[in-house]
Amino acid sequence: MRTLLVVLCGLLLASCGAEDAERLTDDARASVERTRDRAAGLVDQAEQVGERARELRERLRKRAKRILEDIRKAVPEATTATRAPQRGDRALQSYANSVLQDVDRYWERTLAAADRPQPQVGFVWIPPGGSVCTGCGARAGDDAALYCPADDTIYLAERFAAAVIRGGGDFGMAYVIAHEYAHNVQQELGIFEQGRRLAVKPFELQADCFAGAWGNSVYKAGRLKPGDVEEALRTAKAVGDFEYLDPQHHGTPTERRDAWLLGYHTGSPARCSQYLPRT
Repeated sequence: MRTLLVVLCGLLLASCGAEDAERLTDDARASVERTRDRAAGLVDQAEQVGERARELRERLRKRAKRILEDIRKAVPEATTATRAPQRGDRALQSYANSVLQDVDRYWERTLAAADRPQPQVGFVWIPPGGSVCTGCGARAGDDAALYCPADDTIYLAERFAAAVIRGGGDFGMAYVIAHEYAHNVQQELGIFEQGRRLAVKPFELQADCFAGAWGNSVYKAGRLKPGDVEEALRTAKAVGDFEYLDPQHHGTPTERRDAWLLGYHTGSPARCSQYLPRT
């Protein structure tokens, strides 16, 4: 009897072991199938991500090509008429000073007619390889073209001015000086520093418009040379940008060109107020 029980138990245990082994095999097979399905899903996702990346790269390539084409159209190649001034070119500095004096006289008359105080602005010419410390806490290098409200000074680098002349002509550089001087006018009117904390673009476009109004005064005085307006427009377009999400976005090439033209066609700085943020 005892022997029979041992045999029966052995058979039962063998039967249970077989069932467990079969169940484990089924579980393993199912796990393998699930892993295979997940792997196939990951492969599909990877292919979708790769396709999306390729689409984004192609869009970026086309956008970059379009922007470069616009820049190439806006900034022509240098010719003998727009040769780059040589290092330490005194004629270039003399021209910049004469433009600054003319812009200064224009705003003196304009602000005096409106019972506003005369503008007070300094001018620092930076030679190639040089740099100076500004009142705004930053250094102005040999690529500078800026106005610092802390010391009421325009900083213009010879190397930058020469590059502008190569791309836009001498009146293109005059546009740059008139634009930076316009920021001083905004400062004198009490709208520059506080307003730019809210938005940069409106004040850049207003400065372009102010520069165009000065250009109108040059035209009325009979001192514009053939091609000067085109030079100013090429430069205005060349300094535009498409960084819409950047807080320092200054306006697109078309917006900057149109702002200069508004001032030039009307000759009225008052019309340039349309660019200010509405409160």
